[in-house]
Amino acid sequence: MMRFLSVFILLVSAGAHAADISNPTQFMFVADSDENFIDVISLGEAEVVHRIETSIHPDHVIATPFAPILMYANVAEKKAVFFDLKEQVETHTIELPMVPRHVVLDTTGAKIGISDEIEGGFVLIHAYKRAIEFAIDDFPATADVLFDPNDVDIYYSNNATGSIGLLDVNTQRTYEMSIVEGGGATLSSPSRSLDARYVYVANKTTGEVHSLNAYSKVIFDTFNIGGTPARPYTTPQGAFLYMMDEESGRFVSVEQNRFTEYASSSFEAGIDLVTVGRFDRMNLFLSSRNKNWYIFDNVTKDVVARGEFNGIPIGASGAADGKTAYVAFADSAEIAVVDLEAQEVQYVPATENGSGAFTIGLSNNVCH
Repeated sequence: MMRFLSVFILLVSAGAHAADISNPTQFMFVADSDENFIDVISLGEAEVVHRIETSIHPDHVIATPFAPILMYANVAEKKAVFFDLKEQVETHTIELPMVPRHVVLDTTGAKIGISDEIEGGFVLIHAYKRAIEFAIDDFPATADVLFDPNDVDIYYSNNATGSIGLLDVNTQRTYEMSIVEGGGATLSSPSRSLDARYVYVANKTTGEVHSLNAYSKVIFDTFNIGGTPARPYTTPQGAFLYMMDEESGRFVSVEQNRFTEYASSSFEAGIDLVTVGRFDRMNLFLSSRNKNWYIFDNVTKDVVARGEFNGIPIGASGAADGKTAYVAFADSAEIAVVDLEAQEVQYVPATENGSGAFTIGLSNNVCH
């Protein structure tokens, strides 16, 4: 109750003159896990400056970096709502033809891909038009899709066929490249190299990470990582491919230009999230299953700091300049702000019940 009052007093004092939240790149948007609101955190001031009351519970939150548009979606109601950050009002509600379990923004900030790993289906939304471009009812069941920067290709993983799939936006046709002979596998969502030449997917059935050449559509290389490899991650500068084994905590870094091993280390089990610092140097490794965090220096190839968060992360995003990582928690009503270069963590009170979803207006997580 006291925490609610303190946040309320902060918002009232700041709201005597309504906060300008029209530039998404300056803010972080954090949805409460239980209630219908989104807290807006100023990245510069590191505090909540506004609270958006929402008509639906926001299970997913998307901010378009180059326009004052916020979109949030609800799984149970199968709805997507658009909020005008400049006018601070909901403008459009879209009834979705499928369950929006996974929602991803493309590299331009203009298109939103919605998929469902249980029942299948796909919807492509044009964020600026606030409308559905097209929907595919019989799209394979898949988690997060991956947008190619050419604005035409969308990659996905198909566990049923053991394949990496490709959706052509222009023709709305799908093509699949087999990873597992005979089909059937537990695959991660795909990631890509910065130049989009390679697409990566973790095969959790075999403990391998596969590299698909996006031009020839064949497997270029395979890395044996261990028991349960997490989704691969490619760094913002484009130099490295990061691979982690959630089961053992093993971490392997590979130089993408020659596909040779650069570094190998070990964390505790459960590490599956990465936020990369500028120049690919100070990198935050963390888990969606426990509170442990590590900062790994990619030059000295050593862990230079470690600790425990106050809660269990639901995800992490890096600032556009690569100096800071932002972490939201499912079970703690606050946001962690991690200074990657000073290796320091501070907490910003936000939400009332912990985070259900969050995003920052502009992130360096461009290839994941």
